[in-house]
Amino acid sequence: MDRPGFELKMRRLWLMAALVLPFCCRGEGAAPQLPALIVFGDSTVDVGTNTYMATLVRSDFAPYGENFEGGKPTGRFTNGHMVPDYLAMKLGLPMTLPYLHPNAEGERLLHGVNFASAASGILQSTSLILNVLPAFEQLKMFHSYQAKLVNLVGQDRASSIISQAMYLVSTGTNDFILNYLINPILRQQYSLAEWSDFVASNQTEFFKQLYAAGARNMVVAGFPPIGCLPAERAILGDEGQNGCVEDLNNISIAYNERLQPALSQLQSTLPGARLLYADIYSYIHDAFYDPSQYGYSEVGRGCCGEGLFATAVFCNSASTGTCSDPSTYMFFDSLHPTEKCYKAIVDQIYYKLAPFFGLKNS
Repeated sequence: MDRPGFELKMRRLWLMAALVLPFCCRGEGAAPQLPALIVFGDSTVDVGTNTYMATLVRSDFAPYGENFEGGKPTGRFTNGHMVPDYLAMKLGLPMTLPYLHPNAEGERLLHGVNFASAASGILQSTSLILNVLPAFEQLKMFHSYQAKLVNLVGQDRASSIISQAMYLVSTGTNDFILNYLINPILRQQYSLAEWSDFVASNQTEFFKQLYAAGARNMVVAGFPPIGCLPAERAILGDEGQNGCVEDLNNISIAYNERLQPALSQLQSTLPGARLLYADIYSYIHDAFYDPSQYGYSEVGRGCCGEGLFATAVFCNSASTGTCSDPSTYMFFDSLHPTEKCYKAIVDQIYYKLAPFFGLKNS
């Protein structure tokens, strides 16, 4: 037997297995439509990054994750799966791991990774408050991820994965609710319009740098109706507030109306780029004002604890008042939707996402 030749063939066979086997038996049973899903952002898409950081903004304890696989908390700020999970299933990919997860290595990196960090913003100042990873720090980690891919499969294959992958970005909301709106000094220094300009310019720069790093297919989440979030209604609404705080919702509306044409303009200036705006606002707002139509019995408070201020460490196994059936609630804690809500949002987004990127509409 030609031993050197045999060993070379075996190495090639191992590499083929490393590239092909990770895509078996996952998602919704179909072959992957894209090689990878890569995620940046905040708690709406964080699948456990903060678990590996020295921060109080964590959710690696009950009742978070009670409806996830095995009923175990994973660092997701909800009772089960989230947008990145359901999107991965639609694409026929495995669910993304946090980049900081000890198992995020080797062949697990071939189908994507998640850099999102709860409580982060596009601005560094927002993220420093709670010692989490701002968007541009996540981007630095992405460069490290690229280097690992090159070492794993070579430059050509790594470049192919990076250029063909889908990128999900959900950031910017916290720059308002965890920074500007609670900081009287900032509100003296900046008008709301000026602050929006500042956040938007940083967001645009983020997309440009992500494109320069090789990304081409980007899904950008718009702002939710922040005035409908239980915590925002409790803190900034009137006493006995029944509806959403529409002044806060107007911030989201104005920002989203600005973001959509900005993405179109950016796409026109970046050859080969495809940037899709994902509407998060409509479903949550519509369900809030017509809950029975969407299968909810409670939309004004979260399932966890008393439902108005319970999030992160304030939503735990000792919290009194936690509901027994999160599927009847739109929010799991005072800031984050339930698994049911996230799935409905992905179903709605994917209806437009599939034809935009030329994918099967599963």
